[in-house]
Amino acid sequence: SMGSRLLARYNMLIKKLPAAESLGAVTIICSDKTGTITQNKMMVTQIYFNEQTISIANNGDFHANGKPSDTEEMEIFFRIACLCNSAKEIESGSTEPSSGNPTDVALLNACKQAKFHISSFEPHFKLKAELPFDSERKKMSVIYENNILQHTEAYVKGAPDFLIDLCSHIYDKGQVRPLNTLDRSRVLAANQSFAENALRVIAVAYRTIPDKTTHVAAQIEQNLIFVGLAGMIDPPREGVKEAVSRCHQAGIKLIMITGDHKSTAIAIARQIGIYKDGDIVLTGEEIESTPKENLSEIMDKVSVAARILPIQKLKIVEALQNKGQVIAMTGDGVNDAPAIKKADIGIAMGMTGTDVSKEVADAVLIDDNFTTLVNAIEEGRNIYDKIIKSTKYLLACNTGEIIVILLTIVFQLPLPLIPLQILMINLLTDDFPALGLGFESREDDIMERPPRNPAERPINRNRIVAIIIMGVIMALGTFYLFNVYLDKGLAYARTIAFTTLVFIQMFAEMSSRSLTVSLKKLNPLSNKWLLAGVTLSILLHITVVYWPPMQEVFKTVPLKADDWYRILAVSSMGFVAMEISKVAIKKKKIESTSDQ
Repeated sequence: SMGSRLLARYNMLIKKLPAAESLGAVTIICSDKTGTITQNKMMVTQIYFNEQTISIANNGDFHANGKPSDTEEMEIFFRIACLCNSAKEIESGSTEPSSGNPTDVALLNACKQAKFHISSFEPHFKLKAELPFDSERKKMSVIYENNILQHTEAYVKGAPDFLIDLCSHIYDKGQVRPLNTLDRSRVLAANQSFAENALRVIAVAYRTIPDKTTHVAAQIEQNLIFVGLAGMIDPPREGVKEAVSRCHQAGIKLIMITGDHKSTAIAIARQIGIYKDGDIVLTGEEIESTPKENLSEIMDKVSVAARILPIQKLKIVEALQNKGQVIAMTGDGVNDAPAIKKADIGIAMGMTGTDVSKEVADAVLIDDNFTTLVNAIEEGRNIYDKIIKSTKYLLACNTGEIIVILLTIVFQLPLPLIPLQILMINLLTDDFPALGLGFESREDDIMERPPRNPAERPINRNRIVAIIIMGVIMALGTFYLFNVYLDKGLAYARTIAFTTLVFIQMFAEMSSRSLTVSLKKLNPLSNKWLLAGVTLSILLHITVVYWPPMQEVFKTVPLKADDWYRILAVSSMGFVAMEISKVAIKKKKIESTSDQ
């Protein structure tokens, strides 16, 4: 619960409590590109028009081959970009559109840089119908009545490799002519060049349609006139490259999922370190055509999935899970819901996610940032560590209490503790100090370890052995002092045993702050909550030992200075016991690794 609260402060909202700990077991992250890995702030930088590439400078100037371009000649290009657009323009003179899809916003900004505005077209063009963008069609179309030429026109934009197949003609230097093989190869070459430079590419086209044509995609989006391409950059988010590096260091594989062209996806993935030479890149079509068993064999070698439809995300998750991988899948759309639900950790986007995706998700990424997701996985590992620390500590302490009582029974001695003292020990050591372990900072090497096996039990054989070793050492120290002080009376000996068990567990807790042998964790000031818990426990115990009303209740007697020296000397064995258990576990792991 405390981990989930901390994750919320890190912009990761946990909807299902076990997901907070399960994040630490993730072996593969399947992440959307746009808005998660990249900023989702598009800017058009290249245009292909009239068989030439035109660059747009930061100051808004248009250049081709080092010479200024005449944007007036590109009126048809910008008309389509303006009118086939879902972004909304604020008043004339504003530098930014008020809202809209980032791709549409980028196109509208490019139009405004070229001195074309929606308002300049509106008096002459009347909207008759709109076919919104569809992830299956990869296109958006609008139908306008052209009052200047007195006919109806359809303006279409979409993925170049989809749109070019629907074009029969090309707009070339003010004329419309049939699209030939050379034209097609030039367009595809320009598209490839843009994509290899990490640009998302949008093609624009149009056609004149009869007034009585039914407004359905199958009839509108055919026999189109190709006009040009717009290449836009979506820069990676700040810190993503470092987050990717941390994932690789932690043994977590990444798969970037995008609807972009394969070359665009590779260029961006290479830029941030996800894609390396030799990695497999799959497209949506290849995923559809690959048998399930073959897909499972190759999917964990894939680093980029391009031209992916939402439904294909589900196939990716299933293929990876068939190989025993623990998957974190991100998504934002309604159609992403099946994959989010199927994944071991389904993560919906907080800013762009639909209500449906958030409803089925295990967690919500509030800021849609990939770096936040990696930070959450790091904290998920820390949550699991803290579960181990607390459980190991509590079980060891209780084991020590049980063994010391068994020893007195075996040696036919009086019981070293009365029931009320046992309950007080559990209050002093189980509640306040153990809760302090829940606020412990993460281990230094937490993102240098490989993901843990999801089938691993929190309390495995090695930890059981360590718990028993710790319990035996605690019990022997307590039993020794109890036996030594029996000559001074049973109440005195019980007070010694009572105090020894409390302090031996306080020392053990200091060692429990780390799962490895680490002297850096000895500083109690680095965890104020644990320090407060230990301090409160010690004060309560001193009250029980020295305050007469409490002495009467708990059957204790006041102790002398010499008694405290002996108690503290023996109690320090609690710390030693914990450290010995760490060495034993480490040795066991090394032997297990060498055997493999």
